[in-house]
Amino acid sequence: MKEKKPALFTRTQLAIQENERIGNITIDAAIARNRGILHLHFFSPLTEPDAHLELLESIRSSISTPELQGQLEEDWDNESSKHDNDATKLLQHVKYACLYLELASTAEQNKARDKAWAFNSYASLMIGEIIERSAAIQNLNEADKRSVRNSKNAQGRNKSTLPLKEEIARLLEDLRPEAGWPYKTTAVATLERPLSDFIVNNNILDVQPSNIETWLPRWLCEDELVNPAWEKTKRHK
Repeated sequence: MKEKKPALFTRTQLAIQENERIGNITIDAAIARNRGILHLHFFSPLTEPDAHLELLESIRSSISTPELQGQLEEDWDNESSKHDNDATKLLQHVKYACLYLELASTAEQNKARDKAWAFNSYASLMIGEIIERSAAIQNLNEADKRSVRNSKNAQGRNKSTLPLKEEIARLLEDLRPEAGWPYKTTAVATLERPLSDFIVNNNILDVQPSNIETWLPRWLCEDELVNPAWEKTKRHK
């Protein structure tokens, strides 16, 4: 039995270290951390490169007086009311979180430390919700991108296999037994060799000639080009 190594620190020592780490953070460091979180979870993935700096500049030039701050907030509210969607609502939350962080920074510069911590704490509450909303929007955006990629890939595959499907329809007609194809397996077995040659000679990469018996029966049933040819040439009881 492998001997368990002793822990480097006791639980008491770890608790003391963690309390010291959290309790000794400065207000400037706390504000910087919140700014970094906003940049990481919102500005970097969802906005243009200069959006964060531009927002901070507009806030910093407007918090010198209550009148300018009130006008800035009114402008934000008016802009938000024009677009009722999740992205706009999230941006509104981000704007106010940034506003409170700048108010916290200004309060700290003016030695109003309690007020600085109050503003920063309020921003921290908003940031928790911002992270969740941002993640939801990013997931939705990624799903949309995958859907577009899949659609383009499907279009590419359909375009590349169109000559093959046209050849199948032609062979179903040309090689049709007098009474019609009795079974799909009969058609697949008959078409397997000429289709293999066609795939190789025309360099069709999206299907494998080695497993024609897998995809051809499905095309006979479902494909919008192959199925009508099959229905026309099969034996009707």
